[in-house]
Amino acid sequence: MQVKTILREPQFWAIGVALLIAAWLLVPQWMPSRPPATTGGPPEIRYICRKSGELFTLAATADSLPHPVTGRLTLVPAVFERRSGKWKPGPPLAVMHRRGLLTAASTP
Repeated sequence: MQVKTILREPQFWAIGVALLIAAWLLVPQWMPSRPPATTGGPPEIRYICRKSGELFTLAATADSLPHPVTGRLTLVPAVFERRSGKWKPGPPLAVMHRRGLLTAASTP
């Protein structure tokens, strides 16, 4: 008398393949999506005007940038001070990068 194993049943393999296909289709819906790919350009950070205190979101390309309206070199990188809840002028970009302060622009 031969013992029939479940591994020889075609229904077992059909159910297994169906479960694998269902998992392959459904798991991406449950997993969080990937962040968008970066464009490779410099990140955008907040710059503050030393004269007026206005905030601008611009590409992190230099330590001092011209003001969009006046054209004078008054924009410097800004950091958010949590204690006062205000943006203030920060150190040069190289120092910000070393200290881990150089992050993409966002609202606090």
